[in-house]
Amino acid sequence: MEQIVQLAKDYWPIALVGLLVIVAFQWIVRSLFRLVAILAVVGVILVVFFQFSSDQVINMGRTAVKNTEKVVQQTITPLLHNELKDADITFQPDGSYEMKTASIRITGKKGESKATVYYKEEKWDVDIGQLGHLFQEQLKKAEDAAEQKAQ
Repeated sequence: MEQIVQLAKDYWPIALVGLLVIVAFQWIVRSLFRLVAILAVVGVILVVFFQFSSDQVINMGRTAVKNTEKVVQQTITPLLHNELKDADITFQPDGSYEMKTASIRITGKKGESKATVYYKEEKWDVDIGQLGHLFQEQLKKAEDAAEQKAQ
């Protein structure tokens, strides 16, 4: 029991930061759900009370998605480019590959348009085109180098 108390005394800042991160994450997720619910209600109100057509509301949503994609391209893509500069790529005999950086791991199969991105505990299946031209160039260079070694 004394060890647990001593551990809590020694590492209370880390525990506090961890708790704050968890609370912030929950707050963000709840906010996103509320935002989606509010947007759905606003869409219904626009259609029912203000005589907007459903096409107009859908186009508003598409515009929002396009703007979000622009933000992603302006913020996340440069970070991904910085990560991919020093990536290590390995190919397996079955045609699969793995690209590792300091914090990201990308796996896929040669010739397929889909890849899996791992970041910390998260995993996403993405289209290779979303990873940008630098990823595709790095992958192509690594494929060419692997083929030259095989010959």
